[in-house]
Amino acid sequence: MKKTIMVTLGYTEWPVVSSLVKHGLEPGDRIVTIVPSKSDARSSAAIQEIRNFLSKFSPGVSLEVLTVDVVKFEQAVATVLKRLFKEKKEGRNVIVNLSGGMRILILEAYTALVLSGAGAAVSEIVTEDKQELVLPTLSTVGVFSLLKESDFRVLEAAKNSESVVALAKTARLPLATAYRRVVALEKMGLLSTVKRDRVRTVSLTALGRVVLEVFPEK
Repeated sequence: MKKTIMVTLGYTEWPVVSSLVKHGLEPGDRIVTIVPSKSDARSSAAIQEIRNFLSKFSPGVSLEVLTVDVVKFEQAVATVLKRLFKEKKEGRNVIVNLSGGMRILILEAYTALVLSGAGAAVSEIVTEDKQELVLPTLSTVGVFSLLKESDFRVLEAAKNSESVVALAKTARLPLATAYRRVVALEKMGLLSTVKRDRVRTVSLTALGRVVLEVFPEK
């Protein structure tokens, strides 16, 4: 089975090379470097070094650069999460190396990994003293496996901070069903509700916005 190694990249290529040496490479494998969208000469130089390494030792392995806007946390998580699901849909083994790059970039990548569920990828990190660790999976079931197509309609309707009654109409669900799904999605942290003057208004949380953006591509 072909594999994809996704790596958060900083100013040096060593985390990538370390993973490549550890896991080995075969023609058809893929390297995806995750970098901030704001360009940096040092990161560009590291990417070029990786290209040179692959060209010399593994010419059948492709290298792709995934850029994320690190100051927009939700968007960055969604970007990495979409890529994780893309690799998974292609039937690849996915390894995520979190050894390099900005702390916020690592946090965004790991958040995406946790949301994806245990079966999506294996994560690893090399500490500053060069100890290699395989990180435990914090979620045995990804949030997406718990959602139904109707839940996507509920989340879509909640973008406009509607009442439960209005949301049920927008989502094309019976009121009782809509209410039950709102309660369930609120427990999952995807929705928040506020009651004012006997009207309960439903809104998306930050996690809900990430899930809403990724759900159609899941």
